[in-house]
Amino acid sequence: MKVVCILGSPKSNGNTATILRKITETLEQNEIEITRYNLGEMKIGYCTGCKSCEKNGKCVQNDDMNEIIAKIYESDIIIMASPSYWGDVTGQMKVFIDRCMPYCNVNPNRLPIPVGKTGVAVAVRAGQNKKENKNLIATIEHFLGHLDIPLKYQFTIEGISTEQDLKNNPSVLEKATDFGKEIVYAEKI
Repeated sequence: MKVVCILGSPKSNGNTATILRKITETLEQNEIEITRYNLGEMKIGYCTGCKSCEKNGKCVQNDDMNEIIAKIYESDIIIMASPSYWGDVTGQMKVFIDRCMPYCNVNPNRLPIPVGKTGVAVAVRAGQNKKENKNLIATIEHFLGHLDIPLKYQFTIEGISTEQDLKNNPSVLEKATDFGKEIVYAEKI
């Protein structure tokens, strides 16, 4: 089984990345192949709205999106993780989503993603408002839905702003580990 993790945080070692690593540790312990992409470290251009992908099913840009999409095609589980920026996914994640138009099920000439994949959403928020994390999950679910990938699992944490917040609240990382175990058990890995 193969898993691709798409981290929307601009910080490769921030709280969202730490929580994502805890989730995937259990998967790795079950000999699952994990590939991680931190969008903040990748070269992904903005969608220019040229609509070439609607004509030929392909984006005219040649950048790191090609590598990520290739990995999505071969993966069984797609985990998308983002901290909350103004109550939604980060700009990096939004650029990634926008660039997936060649694979979107409303594109008449799309390059469809193979069926049978599982979607996972992870949302991390500094504030205590659970509703804003629901917005992140809804954005990720909407995106995955347009790729015909059902969102089967979601994990949200509120009240985590700094590294110290994670250190002061070890139950967060325990919950992340348990969430990884839930995926392993449910997917019978």
